[in-house]
Amino acid sequence: MSHSSNGNEQVLSEIPIVDWLDLETDREKFLADLRYALSECGFLVLTNAPGLRDEFQQRAFKEVRGFFDAPKDLKKTAHISNTPYFRGYTLPTPADRGHGQVIENFQFGFEEDPVCAHDNRSVPIHKRLFTGPNTWPQTENLPGFRPLIEDITHIYHSLTHELGELIVESLGEDPAHFREYFDKDEPYLAASLNHNFSLDVFTREAEAEVIAAYEQFDSKNVGAHIDGPPFIALLINDRPGLQVVAGEGNWVNAPVTCRTAPGDYAVPVIPGSVIVNTGGTLMHLSEGRYSATLHRVNTTLIPRGETRVSMPYFLLPKMDGDLVPFGKHEAAAAGAAGYEAGRDRGANAAVNRMGTFPQVTRRWWVEEYAELRDQQQKEVEAETTAAFELAAKRGKRYSEAKRH
Repeated sequence: MSHSSNGNEQVLSEIPIVDWLDLETDREKFLADLRYALSECGFLVLTNAPGLRDEFQQRAFKEVRGFFDAPKDLKKTAHISNTPYFRGYTLPTPADRGHGQVIENFQFGFEEDPVCAHDNRSVPIHKRLFTGPNTWPQTENLPGFRPLIEDITHIYHSLTHELGELIVESLGEDPAHFREYFDKDEPYLAASLNHNFSLDVFTREAEAEVIAAYEQFDSKNVGAHIDGPPFIALLINDRPGLQVVAGEGNWVNAPVTCRTAPGDYAVPVIPGSVIVNTGGTLMHLSEGRYSATLHRVNTTLIPRGETRVSMPYFLLPKMDGDLVPFGKHEAAAAGAAGYEAGRDRGANAAVNRMGTFPQVTRRWWVEEYAELRDQQQKEVEAETTAAFELAAKRGKRYSEAKRH
């Protein structure tokens, strides 16, 4: 995975690699590689990241697959709708023709006490929704599951904060600006264990329609999206499936970061690596210099007879006040990258969770979701449009570079 040089232009061929070890031996190279990856792709593969070497990832996937392989009744003891905090297990989505993915997952975060009753509207919604306890399964038969989740939460948390300051530095700004939006001791985050099924779970008729949907670049049925609320996201995975829009506007396959089964894959395997991508918050704070990138999980790439596990982590900013771009003194009324001053970022992030997990929303958040969702949808559309426009500009540059 590399990028090649063509005169003064660089033509992206695959998701760029950035080596964490370069920080010690050649800091300027590390920052230059980081800058290239996030400005020209919005994704990177970080190798040799602290805490996520292959030995740890092997342990992580063993424990997580042990949970997903457990009986459904055991997993349901941690059902996500048990509490208002969007933590816990979700049953697999139905394998019907309207969806290109069948997925079950487990949502988690730092173990915290609620700040107040979830329906106390005198407190901002993001503080009520994102702060709370995890919902754990009965763990007599899964003794290593909770310790693993607690370990990976701390590893991801530490890495996102260290990497976040480096990202700001790579923009040529003071790394202290990062701490204006991110407090390591009072984090906002969303984290998940995802278990995607292959085409095996679809009927023959539905399978043909799923394959056809993935062949359409802009199909609405295959889960293509940008990560709007986060600053950055981290992810490890043990099977192919993740694709990102790169280069001239093509779907590019992301690597597998941990091999947990034999066999040949159609994508690279880079043991001990972690995939990093730009979120909407970084796109806004950098005024589009680093843009959020469209991506998806392609069910057709998951090997037959197998399933795919991934573990994403989303670093969220403080949600009070405007996002003032790095190096600026105030947010523009209609700023770059689809951001408008005065928006309620906390409500935006909360409604994003509510729309993703309707089973929780129906039980705990019906009224507030109904009140907030229309405005949040407008903001998502503005962010997505901005991300597409930035991708189109990159694609044009790559096309011109190839012609020369």
